[in-house]
Amino acid sequence: MKNIIIKLLPFLFIAFNSSAQTEAKTQEITFKTRDSITISATFEIPKTESKSIPAIILIHQGGSSREEWKSLKLWNNLLAKGYAVLAYDIRIHGKSSKDKGDLYDLFNNPNRAPLDLLAAITFLENQKEIDSHRIGIIGASVGANLACVAAASKDYNIKSVVSISAKTEAVQNLSSSTKELKLKNAFHIASKKEQNGKRALWAHELFSKTTGSKKVEIASGDKHGSYILSEHEYLQQQILDWFKETI
Repeated sequence: MKNIIIKLLPFLFIAFNSSAQTEAKTQEITFKTRDSITISATFEIPKTESKSIPAIILIHQGGSSREEWKSLKLWNNLLAKGYAVLAYDIRIHGKSSKDKGDLYDLFNNPNRAPLDLLAAITFLENQKEIDSHRIGIIGASVGANLACVAAASKDYNIKSVVSISAKTEAVQNLSSSTKELKLKNAFHIASKKEQNGKRALWAHELFSKTTGSKKVEIASGDKHGSYILSEHEYLQQQILDWFKETI
C-alpha cells in the first residue's frame, strides 16, 4: 500500500499509511526536524468522543528506542485515561535518521536532540484532535533531560513533565539558555542507588529548581530510566495521578 506524504510546515512532514485514516488507532509516522533529520515515531489516539485530546510524549533513554515504552502497562493506561501517546526515536536511535556527531555530543548539544522534541511538539500541535495547550512529557535518562529542558522554557509549549533519572548538568547543557535552570510543573524520579546515588541527588537538585506543581520520588534499588517503572509499578500509577492533577 502506498504511503501518503502531507506537508504541514516548511520543516515538518508526516508519513502514514492511508488505512489509518478510517479509525483512530496506532499510526507509525515520520516527521522532519528543522535541521532536516527524519524522526520515526508511534502515534496513538484513544477511542474517545472528545474533540480536544491531551497528549503525552514519551522519550526513551540513550542507546534504546521508543520500543522500551511499549512493554509498560503505562502506555495502555495513558490511553485508557484519554491521553494520546506519541513515542519517538531520538536521532541516531531506532528507526530515526543519523546525523553527524557522537552520543556524548548528542546528550549535551542543544542543537541536536532538542530539535527532535520541538518537531514532535509541532507535529502534535498540527493534529486537529489534540489540545495543544495540554501536552506533557515522560522522559527517561536523556529523555528526562529533554523533558526538563522543555519544562524550563516556554518555547516548548509543555504543560507538565515527568523526568526519570535526569542529570542536572546535562539538562543545562541541552538548554539553549545560559541562565540558571528554572523548571515548571515537574515530577522527578530516580533510584536510590543508581550511579552510586548521584541520580537521586540530581533528582532532588532539579526538584529544588522547579516551580509550580512539583514532586520527587526516590525508589529503592539501582535501576535506571524506564526500568525503574518496570521494577516499581506503583510509580506508573503515580505518573497517571500526576498528569490528572497537572494537565
